[in-house]
Amino acid sequence: MKCDETRPRCSRCSRLDIDCEYVATASPSTSTEVSASSPTPLGHNLAVVSASNDLVKYLGISVTQQNSDIRALRHFQDFTCDTFGGDVVNNIMRMVVSKDVWEVPYLMHMVLAMSSGHQRRLLDAHGQQKQLRALEFSEAGHWHRGLQLYQADLARKVQPSNGASKSGFDAIVAAMLITIVFTFALEDGSAHNDRPASDNEFITRILNPMASTGGFKALQLIYDAPSNGSPWAQVFNAADDNVGSFTSDEPGVEGLPPAFVRLCELDDSSTSYANPYHKILRHLTPLLEMKVEPENMNKIFAFGGRMHKTFRPLVIQKDIRALILLSWWLALLRQVDEWWVKAWARTSCRSVVAHLSSLQDPKVQALLVYPATFGTADFSWIWREEG
Repeated sequence: MKCDETRPRCSRCSRLDIDCEYVATASPSTSTEVSASSPTPLGHNLAVVSASNDLVKYLGISVTQQNSDIRALRHFQDFTCDTFGGDVVNNIMRMVVSKDVWEVPYLMHMVLAMSSGHQRRLLDAHGQQKQLRALEFSEAGHWHRGLQLYQADLARKVQPSNGASKSGFDAIVAAMLITIVFTFALEDGSAHNDRPASDNEFITRILNPMASTGGFKALQLIYDAPSNGSPWAQVFNAADDNVGSFTSDEPGVEGLPPAFVRLCELDDSSTSYANPYHKILRHLTPLLEMKVEPENMNKIFAFGGRMHKTFRPLVIQKDIRALILLSWWLALLRQVDEWWVKAWARTSCRSVVAHLSSLQDPKVQALLVYPATFGTADFSWIWREEG
């Protein structure tokens, strides 16, 4: 039922330039009259009080925290939920606010921590220092409690005899995604001085966050693959396509960029099982062929989890070919430009380029231009056969 046109619209509907609509509800009495009145300030206040009481019940927070945490929930739903990468993931995370956080205390803490962290970075980027201290305490406190409860909950899990419950699985995956985002966001501080890290420093900074992306595989120890009834099923399925293009281990060099084939000295006999460069390049190539945008974030991000085990020994040895391939993936991530990963991608990319810039090999120098510009340079030349 629409509002009376003679009445002013509520502030939210005015901002969206739409008509207000309220659901007609029947009176609990025998009367058949229907209420269609506008929300009142009293109703809004009662809703806030109800939410505050629920926060106290689930989190045990102090009275002075209630209003700030309610604002944090609203910020998460209205803004932070749009930064996970792609509409599908963003909409699922928005569902977390409306349902799962009120049933799972550790998830509520994590949502409040993530929202506080997002607000803090936005204020810091715009030079607003007044609220930063309070947001820092809120972020740290909620992370501490949320991770404690999350760890305890995972420790109690056993393999269900008839498969995992949908609600339990959905909450754990949401928490896993938030903790991964938190791991990458921790590198924000290193972007302020924007200096290349030392040789040993940049290895740690690259490998540790990449390791966190393997957490989804660890869930298989507790749960089976998500059923089609879980909203997360479409997220996992979207990380690849129906023909396995993003996880192909096809032998040989057909379809691979000739510039990288020459760099890695691959040929028609090369296989992903015997040659780590072949495996990395097989998984990286389809990412270079698609449009870099938030909707493809899950495909780009999944590469890090799949390739961490392959990359790790090579990166620790500062293997030149592996570092070049890694820097191209970092440049792709930087292009997506999400607040929680761009600082890490930028710093890591700069560090790899700085480490390799002293090499005199023209093939290496040519392949450093793309990561050195954080993915803005043209790279169509890598597909040309050597003339």
